[in-house]
Amino acid sequence: MFNQITTKEWDKVSYQTLGLNQEHAKKFQKFLEEKQLTHALDFGLEGITTCAHVGIIRFADFQLNILPKIIGEEDSLCLENLMFMLRYTRKLEIHSMDSAEISQTKQPFLEVLIAHYANILLNALQRHIPHQYETREDNLPTVKGRILFAKNHLVNATNLARTYCQFDEFTPDNLLNQTLKFVSHALQKLTSVSQTRQKLLKINAIYDEVALRPVSYTETQKIILNRNQAMFKEPLELTQMFLQHSTISLHNQTFTNLAILFDMNKLFEEFVATALEKAFPGQVQTQKSRTIIDSIGGYANTSYSIRPDILFQNDTIIDTKYKILDLPNNKPSEADIYQMLTYNRFFNCRNIILCYPTYQKNYHLLSVLEDNDCSITLLTLDLHQKLTESYLQRIFYESFN
Repeated sequence: MFNQITTKEWDKVSYQTLGLNQEHAKKFQKFLEEKQLTHALDFGLEGITTCAHVGIIRFADFQLNILPKIIGEEDSLCLENLMFMLRYTRKLEIHSMDSAEISQTKQPFLEVLIAHYANILLNALQRHIPHQYETREDNLPTVKGRILFAKNHLVNATNLARTYCQFDEFTPDNLLNQTLKFVSHALQKLTSVSQTRQKLLKINAIYDEVALRPVSYTETQKIILNRNQAMFKEPLELTQMFLQHSTISLHNQTFTNLAILFDMNKLFEEFVATALEKAFPGQVQTQKSRTIIDSIGGYANTSYSIRPDILFQNDTIIDTKYKILDLPNNKPSEADIYQMLTYNRFFNCRNIILCYPTYQKNYHLLSVLEDNDCSITLLTLDLHQKLTESYLQRIFYESFN
């Protein structure tokens, strides 16, 4: 029985709560290192502190569900807003979820992912089951394809009734379907939502002719979808996400340890950039860097560059800060202000905007600095309400018109 723990960003969870002794804590840390997620948790002497990552970690005998702290008041709204942000930035194409049943589970984030996977894969399979030609070898009573004479001589030296052949077979038992079937089988053992489990059972029934075997993430990199298989692009991407962020039990043919996390700093930046681009098409640039020091003392590889999050209309820089802003006590840090002044100088942009999520108080546009050379403004987005595209459009139209 798994120990279910639900927490939020920047909260502390003791090793005792997780059921981890010192040895298991080290193994847990090593697992996160293998998945390149050590920055997602801060390991202390008595426990861990979550950082700005949300999602699910399933390890040993516990499951840690990490929800956002500042994108919704209730857990259900947190989850709904998180899914909206993931869909909006096209990290996940989740359009609907069975919220009534899922909200009653102890692992809502994982259940949403599994339910979405089951929905889109079952819909695709009801339209088309991918077949493709696979090269086979077999000892047959009649010749098929071409005879492998060397093997035939070894296998059938005293049996003239059979011929060892190599041939191409148009079959559903291919790598794409084997991958989708294995992940469906593994997720069937993880879900506690009966409706989702029934859909995964249907998928496995459809794949009756497909071999059930563990498939690695590396193997899935070889899969190339043809034009008729385009509808399987998203299910395949989800299977790759599950496989990449898990370890597999070969004995039970399921996932043992699993870590699917999203960095809220990056998600908030992409969320703001996407909303701005939709409001003002063609006027948003991201990842635009500028070198501020070419080299130090003539040494190579000592250049320094800066990269604001968003360059808007070529004259405004927007830098997103996914952290709590609680004026006047928790004002923008000196480091943030100095960073904005650096952008002002090297990008020659007078207008600088620091964008924060609102937390428990109402802000919208607040001026920090206003002179002839530089204007620094705080822009806050209220992520505690239910997020909609119309709300985002209104906020950005009001802010930049």
